[in-house]
Amino acid sequence: MKRILSFFFKTLFVLAGAAACIYFYLYVIGYFDPSPTVGYIHSPTRQEHLDLELLQSELAGRGIELTESEPGESYADAAQRLLDAGARMLIVGQDSADVSGGLMRAADAASATLLFVGASPDTAMLASNDKAWYLGSQPAHGGELLGKAVALAYRDGTIADENGDHLLQYLLYETSAAGTEAQLARYALEECEHYGVYTALLSYTGEDGAPLPLDAESLAGLQKPEFILCTNAADARAAYTLAGQLGWLEGDAPVRIGAAAQNEAEARALVEDGVVLAAPYCDPQAVARAAAGISENALAFRYAGQDTGLSPDKDKRFILPYQLMQ
Repeated sequence: MKRILSFFFKTLFVLAGAAACIYFYLYVIGYFDPSPTVGYIHSPTRQEHLDLELLQSELAGRGIELTESEPGESYADAAQRLLDAGARMLIVGQDSADVSGGLMRAADAASATLLFVGASPDTAMLASNDKAWYLGSQPAHGGELLGKAVALAYRDGTIADENGDHLLQYLLYETSAAGTEAQLARYALEECEHYGVYTALLSYTGEDGAPLPLDAESLAGLQKPEFILCTNAADARAAYTLAGQLGWLEGDAPVRIGAAAQNEAEARALVEDGVVLAAPYCDPQAVARAAAGISENALAFRYAGQDTGLSPDKDKRFILPYQLMQ
């Protein structure tokens, strides 16, 4: 009996020692540490500049948890809450170039990495923080793609030169003239000229010189444009409705429309619905994959672009190309 008890206790002691060794090993390698966390801060409009579901999936595959800001939270409040909860990196959706000072202070105090998506912050802000980066697309490239498509369509007659003056008479239909949208329109017009197609803006004004409202009642009987340039899908659909009301879509030379889109699905819908002849768009899935890779590097204290296939420009911007839907 004593021998059995002795064997039992010796075995128990060996097993306990083995368990302690295993526990210590797991502790040393961080097995019991909480999962590394990335915080995602939505823009105030909650307009997504990447595929959020894909980002979450890509991060989960790397053993990284994604937490999000709550509706109505300011940038500063969301940053502080996410950082206090353990996030060591923040992906920040931007609708404009303006960056929250409170966000920057919170991230700096926590030595957290910042990755801005959507509208790019100015170069001075990115240069002021060695842990701040931008990931997105350049409006110049989207504008160039659209401008080339418009110029080629004009040269092959898809966009008709109705008055034979060798100028593309266009209407700029936009509900806002700020940020990336305005830049994209400017680059589209410049690219038309690079392809030898010169443009003339149609300005509809009343007797007092003030711009007329862009509605059927105000524009009835006035010169029909040969092309309508829009900078977003909502404006493109509104312009298409207006053109239909004015009869500009009828006959052998219907007015054509071009517009930028936020993503592939939006661009495809515009083309398939016959609203536009071409639509450049950002690829939100490519942004999500790149953001996941940059996040993994940041959390592992590696160079941000390592193994992503991307290199930042001199202003710390990782640039992904626009695509074109025709």
